[in-house]
Amino acid sequence: MTITQILFRLVFAAVAMSHSSAAVAQLVCKKKTTGYFKLVLAVSAASIKLGGMETPLTSALGDSVRGMQISASEDKGNCLACHKIPQLSDQPDHGNLGPSLDGVGMRYNEAQLRQMIVDPSSFFPDTVMPRYHSTEGFSRVSTQFDGKTILSAQDVEDVVAFLKTLR
Repeated sequence: MTITQILFRLVFAAVAMSHSSAAVAQLVCKKKTTGYFKLVLAVSAASIKLGGMETPLTSALGDSVRGMQISASEDKGNCLACHKIPQLSDQPDHGNLGPSLDGVGMRYNEAQLRQMIVDPSSFFPDTVMPRYHSTEGFSRVSTQFDGKTILSAQDVEDVVAFLKTLR
């Protein structure tokens, strides 16, 4: 047995013990471009029974084209700083800190996607992803941004509309 196989078994056992018996955890080993392997823990939406934020933040429907622009914008969502989004392959410098967003519209429903943007730590407690529609939980905020959210309510709905198209 290789060290990688041992690590997979240890991590899988730890995850299985930390979730209910109904939880199904999957360990995925994906090759990085440098030739090294990175361990990624993927827990399906069904296994952690995510509820989500059912009520939209605005009465206006989300605009998926605008949501795509926000996701790619360094001044707004800046999703590409941490995530790979194959549908935005024309944009440079996709990150690999967070999971790829390819297929996210099939893995999660609209309410779950909205909640992940508004408060990702409610689903993933150890995440470094910020709360995009909150004024709490930030430290050392510049006075010009104090009391302001990263994304407006409509921005959130637009990003959700875009993420729903990623199937």
